[in-house]
Amino acid sequence: MNSTINLPPLVPGLPFIGNGLGLIRGPIEFMAQSYQKIGPVYRLRIPGHEITVLAGMDANRLLMDSADEYFRLSPIYGKLVEETNSELYLPAQDEPEYSYYRKMIRPRLGRETLAEHLPQTVRYISDIAQAWRPGQLINVMELMTRLCIEIISQSTENTEVGDHLKSIILFTNRLIGSGVAFQSASLLKRPDYLEAKQNFEHFLTAIVDRHRQPRAPEIEQNSDFVDLLLNGKTLDGKALTGHDLLAYVHLPYVNGVAYAPRISGYLLYELLKNPELLTKVRKEVDEAFSTGTLDMASLRKMRWLYGSCMETLRMYPIAGALPRYVVKTLNFGGCTIPQGTRVFIAGGVAHFLPENYPDPFRFDPERYFEPRNEHHTPGAFAPYGLGGRTCLSAGMGESLIMVIIATLLHATNLELTSPNFKLKSQIAPIPGPHKRFAVRMLNHRSKEEPVEAF
Repeated sequence: MNSTINLPPLVPGLPFIGNGLGLIRGPIEFMAQSYQKIGPVYRLRIPGHEITVLAGMDANRLLMDSADEYFRLSPIYGKLVEETNSELYLPAQDEPEYSYYRKMIRPRLGRETLAEHLPQTVRYISDIAQAWRPGQLINVMELMTRLCIEIISQSTENTEVGDHLKSIILFTNRLIGSGVAFQSASLLKRPDYLEAKQNFEHFLTAIVDRHRQPRAPEIEQNSDFVDLLLNGKTLDGKALTGHDLLAYVHLPYVNGVAYAPRISGYLLYELLKNPELLTKVRKEVDEAFSTGTLDMASLRKMRWLYGSCMETLRMYPIAGALPRYVVKTLNFGGCTIPQGTRVFIAGGVAHFLPENYPDPFRFDPERYFEPRNEHHTPGAFAPYGLGGRTCLSAGMGESLIMVIIATLLHATNLELTSPNFKLKSQIAPIPGPHKRFAVRMLNHRSKEEPVEAF
């Protein structure tokens, strides 16, 4: 009997580094090019690893419709479990545990949670912007990371980050890098990481201890994410305690470090390089602030800012390829993917297919306007993953990004450092704007400053 397995084809690469150079320059773009040249399933090589990639709309539909039949996550995320010292860490859960804990924590990770803290959020962003001097260069990723982490911490856990910012960033980036993104596990043994891990654990423990203290009735009524966790139960009916509890208290900070700052940086870049679009966005932003401050109802009416945010998510998908472990041999795209294979479902490839998005490499916020709604095709828009494991805090993240950009544009005039500036991306440990990306603050905008009509 012929037992030959038809493995996915190997994408041509360079000696020693394989396809590493293309992936570093733009992982999703490279995967999309490979999809167009080779097909919906192929293998990539980087030093020390061979990666099987499933891409295109069929791959996205597979993840939406049959994920539980063919895939698991727990064999992949073992390092996350080890570093958080929690078998219950949500990203590493499979069914039925995943759905149970997702449902438990969902009520305090939505848009409504940010809405409750919106006046304080706008004031915090405005205060930071008011401290800038005309002509000052602003490091975008440092700014966006600081804003996102502090706002998420205040909104979900009523906690100021303050001097703990550096430890939170280092721990979370290193955890993602070595736990998911192929960085060496030796990085988890370095003194800087070990110190950050200890500091962050002390920070999380202090949050829990403070929430366990008796509080005034008016404060007690304003329960937050940590209160929800303290009242929650494990799947077997026990209280969340110890490192299991800390692992969940940590969850909001992952988005604050990994996703929202990167999308905010890319969105600011796209607006500043397109003066016509910037004028349209700023006009609706100023109209929203004309009543005194920003509210969620006004935010929902900003179709140009919303369309720009959505288009940024499409063109710069942070989670554009999702790792999975194959638990049942799979025939896909004419190839056999054996049980035990680690694969990446490149959901973001669908963002660059002309059949989904005409002229896909053009930044076009009107894709999300009626009647086009190009993102409504099932599987065509996947910045948060697909199926039952889409990002739990996607709504909060979108609103946070829009609030940050709206407040900055209302308060200041910013510009790129040169008219022909082209932003470079950097994998650190996932794709994002380069760490040296900076914008120049021209001046503070007065309330009476007119917006040029377009």
